[in-house]
Amino acid sequence: MKPLYEDLWISTPEFPAEETANDLMMHGFMLRHPRGNLLIGRVEHPLDHEFLADAGGVIRHYLTHWHEAAAGTRIIQQRFSSALYCHSRSLGPVSLVTEPDETFSQQEVHFGDFHLLPTPGHTAGSSSYLYTSPFGRTYLFVGDTLTRDYHRWISVLGPESNPAELQQSLELYRTLRPDVVLMSTTRGHLSWEQVDLQTWLAALDEAEQSPLDLRPPALP
Repeated sequence: MKPLYEDLWISTPEFPAEETANDLMMHGFMLRHPRGNLLIGRVEHPLDHEFLADAGGVIRHYLTHWHEAAAGTRIIQQRFSSALYCHSRSLGPVSLVTEPDETFSQQEVHFGDFHLLPTPGHTAGSSSYLYTSPFGRTYLFVGDTLTRDYHRWISVLGPESNPAELQQSLELYRTLRPDVVLMSTTRGHLSWEQVDLQTWLAALDEAEQSPLDLRPPALP
């Protein structure tokens, strides 16, 4: 894992085998919280698991959507006895990989400062997480609800996406004031971006105006 800030690390990138070009990257993140290490997203590389062990393990693992549930999710849960969290609308597909310890269905605050924000649309159970670090930066983990495609911000509509819910989630983002946006999957771009209010609102404008629509065409 690579350090990004004093209390935040990013995992070794994954490159999906089905992709013909190696420009699609997937990442997870480790947050060193005062109560213990928190994992956000997908962390599959064995060397990252060793890093987590050396860093004191993991107390909780939060998924941003069910696509992040994979073999490493189960390994981390078993190795570190960490509690796995996901949105209740992700429970079915996540349970095919491993059984979550807890689910949530509305906004919650854990440890008094780690905010769980349901942001459905990309998937029914997509969720984001907001945390203001004692080192001064506010981190927003958005999963795949918002991402970068080379030099542009996009939202992604897949076969299971709900455009109306996605629009509502982007409107929720407009009320937030992150300093760093951290994404689970990007194409041709780093998986984090520092923003100010102007660039953040412009990013949301761009994502709303140019969604990447991967849904199959409607039948005539």
